[in-house]
Amino acid sequence: MKAIRSLSTRVGGGSEFPGLALTMGSLFLAFFSAVLGWHYATVVLLIISVLGEWFLHRDAPDAAKLLRQSGLGIPMRFGIRVVAVLLVVEFDSMWPLRAFVVGAIVFVLVLCARTLHTEYYRVGPLRPMETRNIPDNPTIATEPPTHHFRLVVTELLVLAPALVEAPGPLILVLSLVGAIVLVVSSIPDARATWRMRQQKRATGFTGPLRQLQTYIDNYQPEVLLHLSGPANAGYQINTWLNTLESLDQRVLIIVRNKPLFENMAQTSLPIIRLNNAGELMMLTFSAASVALYPTNTGNNIHLLRLPNLMSAFIGHGDSDKSASINPFSRVYDELWVAGEAGADRYRKSGLGIHESQYRHVGRPQVHAVSQSPGLGADDVPTLLYAPTWEGVNLEQEYSSVAAIGKSIIKAALSSPKPVRVVYKPHPFTGRRDAKYHQIHADIMAMIRTARGSSGIDHLVVGNETGEPSLNDCFNQSTAMVGDISSVVSDYLASEKPYAVFNHEGTTREEFVHKYPSTAAATILERDGSGISDFLEVVTGRRPDDFAAARVDLSTYLLGPAENRSIEAFQHAIDALAARANAERFDYRPRG
Repeated sequence: MKAIRSLSTRVGGGSEFPGLALTMGSLFLAFFSAVLGWHYATVVLLIISVLGEWFLHRDAPDAAKLLRQSGLGIPMRFGIRVVAVLLVVEFDSMWPLRAFVVGAIVFVLVLCARTLHTEYYRVGPLRPMETRNIPDNPTIATEPPTHHFRLVVTELLVLAPALVEAPGPLILVLSLVGAIVLVVSSIPDARATWRMRQQKRATGFTGPLRQLQTYIDNYQPEVLLHLSGPANAGYQINTWLNTLESLDQRVLIIVRNKPLFENMAQTSLPIIRLNNAGELMMLTFSAASVALYPTNTGNNIHLLRLPNLMSAFIGHGDSDKSASINPFSRVYDELWVAGEAGADRYRKSGLGIHESQYRHVGRPQVHAVSQSPGLGADDVPTLLYAPTWEGVNLEQEYSSVAAIGKSIIKAALSSPKPVRVVYKPHPFTGRRDAKYHQIHADIMAMIRTARGSSGIDHLVVGNETGEPSLNDCFNQSTAMVGDISSVVSDYLASEKPYAVFNHEGTTREEFVHKYPSTAAATILERDGSGISDFLEVVTGRRPDDFAAARVDLSTYLLGPAENRSIEAFQHAIDALAARANAERFDYRPRG
């Protein structure tokens, strides 16, 4: 099972299997049919396998890369097709057979030359780069273009005449035409690669990287945001995009990973994707004074090295999780916390953070969170279930999904007084532990079944689309069930009832002491106790005893209501920029 999960991860979590199966499945079936002498089956399957190349390279790039690494690249796949043709086609003389063999050899040599060019490109000094919202979109691809449409057409020019037993001259001419077309279409790519490598050797800058530096010189970004991580970490930057777009300063986003770059939400801000540290270190950001970091990753050091920048860790949510007090946080000039709770976490951690590093900036992401609908406002109240994921290890396993997730949903769906359920799981759910993935699927099935039978608009919010947003879910809800995470802190901006799963099984007093964000929550235990009590509060059958406590706690976690705004965040940016101009002016690049 581990091997299967590993393969699934390598080929895009299953999304690339259709292209892989269409190409390789039909290819191996064609070869098997050829061995058995099944002429028509072989012909059909070979054509399907060639057409599958188009889908493989268009929709399954990771699968195509895996095939190349395992010795089943394009030349080898074409060679298998040639052998299948030789096994099944009975040429009427030696002339068409020789014509096919000669044409196939010439064509496979062209394919090998293309593969050699790909390796020359991949292992050389050219480093991938992508941009968004930058004129002319300067780009350096991970590898040269495959031109999969031309590849399919030219392969068919070589194989199809032999499959239909065409005359020898026609087989040879069409094969050579296919090879020539492929050569002509590949020459511009080879020349572009050579030209960029020569530029790199001469100045250190390729043409696209020089274009990017020219853009930076003209745009003069004042604030940089640096981020790296996997594709499903997009929420860590997406939560900041609206705020960044509203700043008075010019902002540039630097992303270090291709999947994350591709999965970012739409924004008007310029974005660059540079995987390579050397490429990033070559760029000059002469006007920038502030660098923001929403996550603690090793790649941050590549920008932290610039002495002219003042750094601020802004995080991607206010949370009682242990990750919120990462020792790496000591490297930043400032730690931006929403309320006093964020600073207290660091103070209690013993990490030696100096008081001067804290800056209270509120939480601009929750400025649009509403206190409506309140309890009793809707005939059918809405319960939001927004659990966190299972964490990177057992010590960070805060999630309620595996322990009581189905119990929560079952109790809500069978409530004597109807309750609408909105389920918005963390996008990482099931990433470490397949058990969570299965229970997550069961929960979705329960909700969709109830939606079809009850007439109530229960909702599963998909992480792929991001619609509705988390704030939209907050504003639809009457109450929420969550786990130890920033979702709980953000929800307190609504001052609505909430419940939190006690993953440690300690007493309420011990749990609240360790996780202050739960002080005004109904605590849910592993045996399910607390669920029915909370549903009675949601449906108005039990008094809401924590209303006043939630008001005080929201201020402690998120800062005063007036500071939970984009304007407050703008003031923090201005202050850090002023500090940078005063303390780091001598380090500013000149010229």
